[in-house]
Amino acid sequence: MKLLPRPSRALAALALALGCAAAQAAPDCDRCQDLPRLYREMLEQEFLRAKFQTWISQAYYPLSIDAMQTQATSALTAAMQGNLYGVLAPPASDAGTAGAAAPSFGTVISGGSCQLVEYVPRPGQSPTTRPVTEQQIRQKLCKPLAEFTIEHENTHIKACAAAYKAGDKSVESVEWFVQSDAKAYDAGVRVLRDAIAALARKCQWAGSTNVRKPDNSMVVPTPEEIVTLTKNVKAKGSAMRRATQ
Repeated sequence: MKLLPRPSRALAALALALGCAAAQAAPDCDRCQDLPRLYREMLEQEFLRAKFQTWISQAYYPLSIDAMQTQATSALTAAMQGNLYGVLAPPASDAGTAGAAAPSFGTVISGGSCQLVEYVPRPGQSPTTRPVTEQQIRQKLCKPLAEFTIEHENTHIKACAAAYKAGDKSVESVEWFVQSDAKAYDAGVRVLRDAIAALARKCQWAGSTNVRKPDNSMVVPTPEEIVTLTKNVKAKGSAMRRATQ
């Protein structure tokens, strides 16, 4: 997910308050039972992509970057606490179920540094930032989450560098930020879809008549199919445990 924090004028990846901590605790997310978590991340990213694309299609932007941040964050938080996940909603007992969108990684745009950063929470204050490398992101997050985050931020970094090199004076305008974010969300979603489709096939997903959507991104199982795949794996695991007892 994405957010723009005030202090550094950075485009930043958003995550559930405890989402990244969970990823750090379980660095591998290549099991069939990880499909719901990856799918929820995809739904969040697609929600934000749609939010930014709506502003672009309407040519009706928030009045400021701060307002853009507030509106996007509030909309995502409401969706997360509503019915965004549908049948894939995490159990009420899971930590962070009713969490809110919060920053995790980002790209500093102001001044042309185009630097990749990590957000560090501060109790009762806005988060601060510190430089981070792609390698460090890969150490913190499981592979699919790390790769989509890096793809997202690299989209910002390339756009930032190109804009400053060209002397584009709109680089810190609301319109520029919104358009850059829409492209970055799209890039990240495609990486997530690739990972989900590949893992689902390993988990005995029969696939679809179409491998790719009209926008050339990978077709993935429906949420209902994800539930079925996960249940089937659990059932097979239980049967194997009974057979060995």
